[in-house]
Amino acid sequence: MVADDHLVFAQALALAIDATGELACVGTAQDMEGAIGIADEFQPDVAVVDVHLDGTDGLAGTRRLLDRDPGLRVLVLTGVPLSRTLARDVAAAGAAGLLPKSASLEQVVETLPLLRPHSFVLGRQQLAAVLGAEADTAVARRNQSGLLTGREGDILSLLVSGVDLQSAAARLGITVNTARGYVKNLYRKLGVHNQLELLAVARERRLLEGGS
Repeated sequence: MVADDHLVFAQALALAIDATGELACVGTAQDMEGAIGIADEFQPDVAVVDVHLDGTDGLAGTRRLLDRDPGLRVLVLTGVPLSRTLARDVAAAGAAGLLPKSASLEQVVETLPLLRPHSFVLGRQQLAAVLGAEADTAVARRNQSGLLTGREGDILSLLVSGVDLQSAAARLGITVNTARGYVKNLYRKLGVHNQLELLAVARERRLLEGGS
């Protein structure tokens, strides 16, 4: 079941699910009452639920769905930036996974079979986004000497988190060329020639918390 108040998105995801030949979408809903009706009638194995469903709280709706069917696996989609707090709230609601709405239909569909009760699925890029704020704080703490500028520290923390340069630039609201300029500054300041050396020297100089 797909519950999303954007009708075109819900229908596109339903078609993508049906196209797998292994999964079938039993219905789409634009509000939580409709989602509950579909769940009661068809008893789906998995529900994809928007965190903000037609102006209502999708997490409260997730709890309602799971109260009626504890075995249901819920994948929550969100259009807001991922954070540790959001991931914690989604997991606390009983959902089995979390993805941004910017994820491709293919990624959403590929995630569905991975969902398990009492487990929580978060993609690698999403995990990096959730942990990014912590990495920023760690770099700032270790950057006591003022060797790096704030933006250079931001770039370094994102690279450490596993974010590629293009995604890092998008997250920071800068161009890829600007991001490359910051990376060149990091290479120059730390006397390195590639990203592996950058991380090793940053660890050696304790720019990263705990040397990790």
